[in-house]
Amino acid sequence: MYRRKVLATKEGLQPFLSQLEELNKSLHAANIKPLLPSTFILEVQANWIDEMSMLEAIKFLHATLRECTDKSILKSIFAIRVVKMKNDIEFDKPYHALVSPRIENFAA
Repeated sequence: MYRRKVLATKEGLQPFLSQLEELNKSLHAANIKPLLPSTFILEVQANWIDEMSMLEAIKFLHATLRECTDKSILKSIFAIRVVKMKNDIEFDKPYHALVSPRIENFAA
């Protein structure tokens, strides 16, 4: 059940990732960290995020997420965590990765 929820959430976030690419705001790294069995924290990292305040970045990401993501997926995302490029994002498990320079072409 849990793995299906992870996969469904990853698939549901693809329109969000595509929208960011269309806006020239691609993410360097992104993953979902489990908070509870059915909710996640979305962690993101990108150069463009470092050029704005954390609040501005979170507002932009949240608005974009709401604009192009199904409500059932939105309910799964408890929070967005912005990570500066100088810091590392730690992936608990490879199948939690949405975007990662280290896990290219990884299939869950």
